Amino acid sequence: MQQNKQTIGQRLSSRIIVTFVAIMLVTTLAFGVLAYWVISHELKQQAWARVAEGEHVVTALLNAEKARLDNLAALTAQRPTLQRLLREQDRAELLAYLRPYQTEAETDILIVYDTAGEAFTNGDPAISCTPSLTLQTAALCLTTGESPQVALLSSQLVLDSHSGGLLGSVTIGAILDDAFEEQLAAETGLEQSILLNGRFLSSSLPDADRAQVKQTATTDIITVAGRYYYTTRFPLYPLNSDTAVFIEVALPVTALITAQRRVLLTLIGSTLFVAAAGSIASILLRNAVKKEAVQHLRAHFLANITHEFRTPLSALRASVEYLDTEAANLSRAEINSLLHAIHMSVIGLQTLIDNLLESISIEAGHFVIHPEPTELNDVIDDAIRIMQPLLDRRQQKLVVSYPSPLPLVQGDPSRLTQVFVNLLANASKYGPMAETIKITVSPAENGQIKVAVADQGPGISPTIQGQLFHRFIRFDTPHAAQHGVGLGLWVVKAIITGHAGQVGIESQVGGGSVFWFTLPITTNHK
Repeated sequence: MQQNKQTIGQRLSSRIIVTFVAIMLVTTLAFGVLAYWVISHELKQQAWARVAEGEHVVTALLNAEKARLDNLAALTAQRPTLQRLLREQDRAELLAYLRPYQTEAETDILIVYDTAGEAFTNGDPAISCTPSLTLQTAALCLTTGESPQVALLSSQLVLDSHSGGLLGSVTIGAILDDAFEEQLAAETGLEQSILLNGRFLSSSLPDADRAQVKQTATTDIITVAGRYYYTTRFPLYPLNSDTAVFIEVALPVTALITAQRRVLLTLIGSTLFVAAAGSIASILLRNAVKKEAVQHLRAHFLANITHEFRTPLSALRASVEYLDTEAANLSRAEINSLLHAIHMSVIGLQTLIDNLLESISIEAGHFVIHPEPTELNDVIDDAIRIMQPLLDRRQQKLVVSYPSPLPLVQGDPSRLTQVFVNLLANASKYGPMAETIKITVSPAENGQIKVAVADQGPGISPTIQGQLFHRFIRFDTPHAAQHGVGLGLWVVKAIITGHAGQVGIESQVGGGSVFWFTLPITTNHK
C-alpha cells in the first residue's frame, strides 16, 4: 500500500513538473514569438521610414542641383565675352572659348544657340529636346544615342547687355549617370537608381542589370547580386506622354533580414533557455533599433546640412569667380548686384553656423545665458540691420510697433538678437514677396513683456504647430522649396526658456503666422 502511494506520488510529481515545464515553455515561447514579431515589425517600420525619408532628401538635393544649374546658366548668359562672340558669329573662336569655360564650370553639357537655332558645342551628347528661345528653369531631357541617359538642363536667353537685343540662348546640363547616382548615395547613405519606362539607366547599385524590367509598385523589396534592399520609387517629371523618368531609393537590409532569421532560429533552438536567450535577443534587437534610428537621423541631418551649405556657397563661388574674371567689363550697377548676392550668401551661412553652434552647446549642456538690463529696441535694431538685405531682396516691408517708453528687459543681448534673426528669417522665407512683416511689443502679465513677429504666409496647420519647436522639424509645403535644417525654432525656444520666458505660435491655414515670446521686465538700470 505504501509502495503504491509512493508510486502514485512520484507519478503526480512528474506530471506536475512536466506540466509546469510545459506551461513555462509554451508561455515563454508564446511571449518570445510575440516579442520577436513586435520588434521585427518595429525594425521594418524604422527601415521603411528611412526609405520614405530618403525620397525627401533626394528631392532636396535635386532641387539644389537645379538651383545650381539655373544660377550657372544665368551667369553664363551675362558673360560679355560670350555676348561679343555671338554678335560677331565667330564659330571657331566661340568653340575655343567654350572648351576651358565648360571645364571651369564643372558641367557635363554646355550648348550655345544663336538666334537661328544653330548649336555651338564641344562634342557634348545630343539631346532629344531643343530648348526654345524662351526663358526656362532646369528641366529633364534625354540624350540620344545607343545608350540614352537622363540629363538635367537649364536654358537661359543671351541678351545684349548694351542694346537688350536677343543674341541666342545657352543650355547647361548635368547628366544623371552612374557617377551622379554614386554622389547622391554618398550624401544620403541610400543607393540611388534612375529608371526610364521601367528600366535601369543609371545606378549606384553594384551589378545592377540595365535591362532588368522593374515592377510598377511604389515600394518593393528587391535583390541585387544576392543583397536585399527596401526601395521606394517616385517620378521626377514626365518627358512626354509615353516616357516617364523615375528615381529609386534603396536601403540595404541584408544585415537586417539575416539578423531576423538568426534570431528566429535561436528562439526555436533555445526554448529550454528561453529566458536568457530572450533577454539576449531583446538586447540585440533593441541595439539594432537604436543603431537604425541613429543612422537615419545622421543621414537626414547630413543630407539637409549639405544642401543648406551648398546653395549659398555655389552662389558665392559663382559671383566671386564672375567678379574675378569680368570685373573690368562690368558696370557699377552690375558689380553692386554681385556684391549684394555675396552679402546675402554670407548672411545665410552666418545664420546657419550660429544655429549649429548653439545647437551643439545646447546638446552638450554648455548653453549659458548672461542676462543684464537690456534695451529691447537696440536688440531689434541690430537684428533688422542683419536681416535688411534679405528683406530688401524680397521687397518686404518691416513695421515695428512698441510702447513708449519701452521698459528694460532682463536678457542676453546677443542671444536675443539671434532670436529675432531666426524669427525674421522664417517670416521672410515663408511670407510672400512685397508684403509686410510686423514686430509688435506689448505688456504681458506677471511683470513680462510680449514680442510678436507676424507674417502673411500660408499659415501652419494646428496638427504641425506643436512640433515646430523640436529639432529638425521644418514647415515645408508639398510644392514649395525647403528651407533650413530645422534648428532655428529649437534654438529660439532654448534661448527664451533660458530667459524664464515662454514661446508659442498663433496661426491658421491661409491666414499667416504669429510667433511670439515673453521676456521678464527689470527695474534695474544699465
